[in-house]
Amino acid sequence: MAKMTKKQMETLVDFGYRSLMAERFSEYASQDLLQKNDSVGFSKNLDACYRNADIAVKAARELGMTDKQIDDVCASLLVWSKFYNERAAA
Repeated sequence: MAKMTKKQMETLVDFGYRSLMAERFSEYASQDLLQKNDSVGFSKNLDACYRNADIAVKAARELGMTDKQIDDVCASLLVWSKFYNERAAA
């Protein structure tokens, strides 16, 4: 295995962090909706989830990861990233 550059290491760490944050914001959005009945909090946390997922997917692409590899890390990342880009385009 080839040694990773500093940039690749930073990108890998960013991918891991953003993946985790996307999952957390998804959980927060669910809690806002189900436990607090807070549609504003739900919307804000869902937007943060989608934004973090998009950043994670871009980092994964930069590392050369395939859709299958990204899906193995978190099955929802690609879907959330797609939703983020559709909202941005609208």
